[in-house]
Amino acid sequence: MQHQDRLSFITDDQAEQMGADVAMQFMLATLFQLLSEMADDPRGFRTDVHSELTDLVASYKLPPMPEDTERKVRAAAGKILDGIMMRSFEQNGVRKSS
Repeated sequence: MQHQDRLSFITDDQAEQMGADVAMQFMLATLFQLLSEMADDPRGFRTDVHSELTDLVASYKLPPMPEDTERKVRAAAGKILDGIMMRSFEQNGVRKSS
């Protein structure tokens, strides 16, 4: 990685936004985990929801912007969804093994 050994310059506003984003992701992952545990087939539920949300990210009408920016927005949204799903699967595995 390019910046692995160097600290990056982050403004207070960026740090606050990053903290808010992380907190929201954890809250969403927790809520999603709770919902999936209530389903008859938790793994199938998570897979179906992930598929539907991935389709929505791909087709959602964004405001006008350059194509490159649109690709970045959609990629970032997909990455967040994948992260939430991954945490959901990991949390489920940890609870079952305890």
